[in-house]
Amino acid sequence: MLAISFVACTTPERKFRTKLKLSGEWEFALDTANIGIKEKWFANSFSENVSLPGTTDTNKKGFVNTDTTTLHLNRPYTYEGAAWYRKKILIPEDFNGKHVELFLERTKTTQVWFDSTFIGSSKLLQTPHIFDLSNLITPGEHYITVMVDNNLKLTPYGNVHIYSDDTQTNWNGIIGDMYLEASPKLHITNLQVYPDITKKAVDIKFGLANNLTIKKQNIKIELIVKETFKGNVKRLPVKTIDTTYSPTLELSYTIGDYCKLWSEFSQPLYELEVVISNEKIKDAQKVTFGMRNFDTNGTKFTINGTTTFLRGKHEAGVFPITGYTPTDVEEWKRVYQIAKTYGINHYRFHTYCPPEAAFTAADEEGIYLQIELPFWGGMDADSIAAMQLEEGYAMLDAYANHPSCVMISPGNEIWSGHDSVEKNMVTLKAYDNRPLYTMGSNNNIGYVEPRSYVDYFVGSRTPSDGDTIKTHTRLTHAYADSNEGGMLNTLEPSTKINFDYPVSQLNMPIISHEIGQYQIYPNYSEIEKYTGVLKAWNLDKFRQSLEKSGMADMDSIFQKASGAWSAICYKAEMEAALRTKGLGGFQLLDLQDFPGQGTALVGVLDAFMDSKNVVTPETWKQSCNDVVLLAEFDKFCYTNEESFQSSIVLSNYSQETVKNTAIKWILRDKNKQVIKEGLLPESTFSQGTLTTAGNITINLADVVTPSELTLVLKLEGTHYTNKYPLWVYPTNNPINSNNILVTETLNKTTLEKLENGSTVLLFPTSEMVKENSFAGHFPPEFWNYGMFKSISENVNKPISPGTLGLLMDPKHPLFDLFPTEFYTNWQWFSIIKESNSLILDTLPKDYKPIIQVIDNLERNHKLGMIFEFKFGKGKLLVCTSQLENISEEHPEAKQLYNAIITYMQSADFNPATSINEEELKQLFH
Repeated sequence: MLAISFVACTTPERKFRTKLKLSGEWEFALDTANIGIKEKWFANSFSENVSLPGTTDTNKKGFVNTDTTTLHLNRPYTYEGAAWYRKKILIPEDFNGKHVELFLERTKTTQVWFDSTFIGSSKLLQTPHIFDLSNLITPGEHYITVMVDNNLKLTPYGNVHIYSDDTQTNWNGIIGDMYLEASPKLHITNLQVYPDITKKAVDIKFGLANNLTIKKQNIKIELIVKETFKGNVKRLPVKTIDTTYSPTLELSYTIGDYCKLWSEFSQPLYELEVVISNEKIKDAQKVTFGMRNFDTNGTKFTINGTTTFLRGKHEAGVFPITGYTPTDVEEWKRVYQIAKTYGINHYRFHTYCPPEAAFTAADEEGIYLQIELPFWGGMDADSIAAMQLEEGYAMLDAYANHPSCVMISPGNEIWSGHDSVEKNMVTLKAYDNRPLYTMGSNNNIGYVEPRSYVDYFVGSRTPSDGDTIKTHTRLTHAYADSNEGGMLNTLEPSTKINFDYPVSQLNMPIISHEIGQYQIYPNYSEIEKYTGVLKAWNLDKFRQSLEKSGMADMDSIFQKASGAWSAICYKAEMEAALRTKGLGGFQLLDLQDFPGQGTALVGVLDAFMDSKNVVTPETWKQSCNDVVLLAEFDKFCYTNEESFQSSIVLSNYSQETVKNTAIKWILRDKNKQVIKEGLLPESTFSQGTLTTAGNITINLADVVTPSELTLVLKLEGTHYTNKYPLWVYPTNNPINSNNILVTETLNKTTLEKLENGSTVLLFPTSEMVKENSFAGHFPPEFWNYGMFKSISENVNKPISPGTLGLLMDPKHPLFDLFPTEFYTNWQWFSIIKESNSLILDTLPKDYKPIIQVIDNLERNHKLGMIFEFKFGKGKLLVCTSQLENISEEHPEAKQLYNAIITYMQSADFNPATSINEEELKQLFH
């Protein structure tokens, strides 16, 4: 029988449980021989001390590390195995006769003793370890001993980011909250809230643990709900229920007209406090929840019925100061707030689940979270599948109340054991259907079909028979996974690329997996920032390599040039995703650096989430926001005999339809002088859709000099804007190479003419330089050169050229007739693809080519595409791009050819470095 009433009142803060904090100094001992249990160390004192919460790293315990691997950041102290932590505690009188639990928020495999009595063990990696001490607790002095064992053989889940040295390290210790909690013998357990936004109500489920001798109890239950929104707190009516004891109770609470919905746009939060009482006992538990419904509709995601697009960031536990993920809300809010300035509304936690604080912060910041079980590999062992299932239950119990907890994955790139994965996911989905479920992130690199239980698909391609760019859901792949690395390196640049075809192959939302991965050269001043438990010895080794190459002062400009180009490629990735009508979202890899897996510096932010200053948040958000203006055109390079044509499209994933609004377009030159401008008719841009606003056509005849132009788009009356570069070249520019010997060979005749004072333009063939160069590669190197070089070799696939883009001085006279920035942009595609980057390591240390190709940090070669020398009485310019082969079809190639000839015919062509025949031949082997 239930008796129910509502009371409108303010309820004073009440505490029915008592906590004894355990943070502070603990006795400590390493158990390197794993003999502690046999020798009953739990009964002994230890001579060393550590501070908890903390790790062996933060306490400088373990073995001094002399390994200076470049595979990842380095730990001065390492330890894998059993370590013992022991603390004397004073149990207060009011714990007597209570239910008492030991709470350890996050640790590794543990075994626990109270005094000399074994309490229990746990292998949970992603949720608190909780142990019942009730039968042993008496007031007075006692000892708690915890053995923490981070031996990976105990949790063999693959190179997962919950413990990988690539990211947060395989630390040993205890982090987060640590305490003993005393509650009544009749107490609340596992309080869960299930929102129903249609009914404006919540279902409430919880357990009642009854350790009393009398099991039949009359119980009064109070449901106390508090709303917090924009700093204001409102208390809702209290619901009172009279009932009798049951091991589980299911109740409901109607919020009604008070109901406010949680989303990325608005974060009202509710706190439910459940109070149980009778004549002798009172207990209470609180939980925070949000009224929201995160769901799917066809191939799209919805939040409270409104279509949303996931603009996601990869999160791998990279926190170099501590070597572990934060357990405080403020640090997670700092991280999320930075990401939000770049337009991010979604986080994917790669093979790990963060602590409670990450969810609390995401609730407050409006971030949609995908959490993952700690698994990467083939789930072929039943024992591992069972351990993963236990992790899943615990994660749902601990975190699924949070409105930010919207998606769950069984792991990353699972390549076998899919039946076991399905069994686990179906079981978890039946247990708790609040989050959406998937089959894994990029299983079998996208080739495996989703099964019936799957709510959404995460992949770099949709299933197909073999590799084809038709099914790709991102622009770039490793050479080991796709021919020449996919679309960006093989297709002529265009803003019309989308992923409509792969989306059409599945009837569920698709999230494009780990898009980007564009490597940026590091600025080695970053090394100084590593003041915590992780040191950048890997970066220091790369710095020394650059110094040996004679380019010690080039790291900063390399970062600026490769970073600017990387940001442009990320823009293309994100806009291709947004141009795809049915796509559910993307997950970047990454906004920030990943300092592991060979050192994958792929972020526009460093490992500390600090900007590298290669792109501003405002520019990034032009392509990563709830509303994005998109220009769709065929190419970036034109002659002045052509017209520029483009469709203008608006991607609207804001809260509402944009009504009766015009889009202004402006075509301007480098000096921001307007060439043409116009206003498209007012349109209505429906929420959750792509809407074409109109088309523009611009005759380019008035552009009479080689020009870089910018197309600017503005949504009138708003802050939304976007811009695109365009290049226009005049057609009346015949190549007149009078008095210049143009050749592809460095033969005796050529050398003699140089010796006697001739001016020579050398276009060495790929065959001529194949032993001392790398093929032209357009995008920055994918992820990490060494890692994928090894993979390509193992699977007998081509190896990527491994370069990071171009570096040049735009003010150099060669570029008087070929406008460029100091970094790569779209006009260089055909030129780079027809080129080789020649190794110039044998030249003087201070030699700088006119166009330098930035090498990856593992090789640090000095590479050149255009460079010049004095030879005898003559002058030589070398261009490794075969411009003659592509000039007829590519106006940019013809214009560069013309610019080179004009420069060579000018007084500015006066090479500063002399080279002799032997040195020259050595360059070309």
